[in-house]
Amino acid sequence: MYLNYFGLHTTPFSIAPDPQFLYMSERHQEALAHLTYGLQGSGGFILLTGEVGTGKTTVSRALLEQLSEATRTAFILNPMLNEHELLATLCDEFGIRYAKRSVTDKKLTDKLSAFLLEAHANGEQCVVLIDEAQHLQPQVLEQLRLLTNLETNQEKLLRVILIGQPELQDLLRRRELRQLAQRITARYHLLPLQLEDTERYINYRLQVGGATRGLFDGKAISMVHKLSEGIPRRLNLLCDRALLAAYNEQAPVVAVRHVKEAASELDGPTPKANDSTGWGREIILALLIVIVLLGTYVWRNQMAVPVVESAPVEQTSAPVGEAALLRAWQLPQPPSGTALCDWIADYQLGCLRGQMRFDQLQQINYPVLLELDTGEYQFIGTTRAQPESNWTGRYVLFWQLPPGYFAEDESLYERWLVKTLQSFQVDPSLPIADQFRTIQVDAGIPVTGELDGATLAWLTAHRQTTGPRLQQRQVED
Repeated sequence: MYLNYFGLHTTPFSIAPDPQFLYMSERHQEALAHLTYGLQGSGGFILLTGEVGTGKTTVSRALLEQLSEATRTAFILNPMLNEHELLATLCDEFGIRYAKRSVTDKKLTDKLSAFLLEAHANGEQCVVLIDEAQHLQPQVLEQLRLLTNLETNQEKLLRVILIGQPELQDLLRRRELRQLAQRITARYHLLPLQLEDTERYINYRLQVGGATRGLFDGKAISMVHKLSEGIPRRLNLLCDRALLAAYNEQAPVVAVRHVKEAASELDGPTPKANDSTGWGREIILALLIVIVLLGTYVWRNQMAVPVVESAPVEQTSAPVGEAALLRAWQLPQPPSGTALCDWIADYQLGCLRGQMRFDQLQQINYPVLLELDTGEYQFIGTTRAQPESNWTGRYVLFWQLPPGYFAEDESLYERWLVKTLQSFQVDPSLPIADQFRTIQVDAGIPVTGELDGATLAWLTAHRQTTGPRLQQRQVED
């Protein structure tokens, strides 16, 4: 409807996976690099997780497009299978013939094993890609692990790529799946887009759609990012409706009011209090009672309930401080009873804690929690914030792990480190301790002459582009 008005020849924000609109953000490219590395390694399982609509399918399609012709692939799009159905589906996908009436699990396994051995002898690689893998039953995952036991002295004959929502991470923590979890040699959690990526994403799709000028003003893009939380699928829906709203108004560009109108159409109008029926009033009254009782319970147990804030949080209590740090990294809430620093390793993040001067923490440039002498935390998310007078000097911060940091094959991490040191023009003829000491002095961080956590965090903050920084641009309302 609005195509001719805006000079477009194709709808730019369709949610269909059209290859011509494929936009690989820096996070998508990083995810693709991890998966590619996993296929080149010797392991059997590769893991890609992310919230609904973050672009997992985009990454998997890009991965499959760059596979060589010597790769045999099997797709499982419906993971609601039992062990027998899994084996049969794999045979079907690989084109393995079998007698369906009299087939048994053993016969299917034997045929798969023979096929994998023959493929390896012909120089072919076999890859299984399972989407929505969080729905797999533990018994099915164990069957997959048994299939990957077939190997040569150098590599596995079958590689399995598991793609799913964050619940897949929880599933793989189960005790009965610990053997499988240990065989995951590459994993990546795809986070939503940052504001800068959102802007590039919108403009890229508009350009592919035929636009010769910007159709969203800066504030509208910020509002789209805020309301979509950086999730590409919701970005598409909001932008499409916002363009329609601007067309109906005959406006030259999309403004904030059009984005808000689009969000209202997608989410539905907010119910008004005076529209409540008698039954509705009873529900509201019951909810109020529950809220009061819950508030009393929380107060008695001296716990703070995390509150979503419209402005950056500069000083918060411990639970709210952790929530603010999680929001800065766009992470979900950790499982109950799980230590925060242990949990975030699943998201390619490191946890740095200890004592450091505030000016040194600012140089590292990641959002940070400052521990106060009351046991509470102050969240620092901007360069304007200053520590409270009762700061103990202790801190907690997250940092982006470099590529290959936890991989069995350390060559990827080593190559990254060499290139990183070269990018800062450190004299390679110096002893390695002097190279680190030079970087630490120039960076204004603690000088140890070692590649400690603070130095590695500073290197990733200034070498990589993913993740939040203290200098990040603020979203305008």
